[in-house]
Amino acid sequence: MLETSLGLASIQFRLASDADVPALRILVNSAYQQLADLGLNFTGTYQDEEITRERMLNNDVYLAFVNDAFVGTISLEVETHKGKLPVLYLTQLAVAPKYKRQGLGRILLRWAEEKAKEKGIYRLQLDTAAPATHLVKLYLSLGFEIIEEVQWDGKTYRSYIMEKYLK
Repeated sequence: MLETSLGLASIQFRLASDADVPALRILVNSAYQQLADLGLNFTGTYQDEEITRERMLNNDVYLAFVNDAFVGTISLEVETHKGKLPVLYLTQLAVAPKYKRQGLGRILLRWAEEKAKEKGIYRLQLDTAAPATHLVKLYLSLGFEIIEEVQWDGKTYRSYIMEKYLK
């Protein structure tokens, strides 16, 4: 386990394995329930264990623990586009409902920034539903900018692609 102390809590991180899929699926589904209640069909609102495994194939999926309690997850994928610097794309940022509103989402994002810098990457991207105004506001407050609006296949909402340059 990697360990980091980021000011608000001491969190241990480790890469997810196939054995973690059941617990990971439960955490993601429960973390995204609030979005499902808003009528937003994020994949995390309905994914089963098969989808969870598929999503782990191309991403480094990290699990976050506080005092051995599984509190959150974040997935990282390095993307390179012809002629552009690489970007670290963040997906399925999720905090267990019991631990929400304690700053853990911000800590996961700061930790992802450090992982990007370790890889020599100075650009983060993520996407979120435009109607999820609380998430859009959070990401904007953390230095992300909206760079594009897209309609993903099968989604009931439009999404913002958001980007942040790291110093």
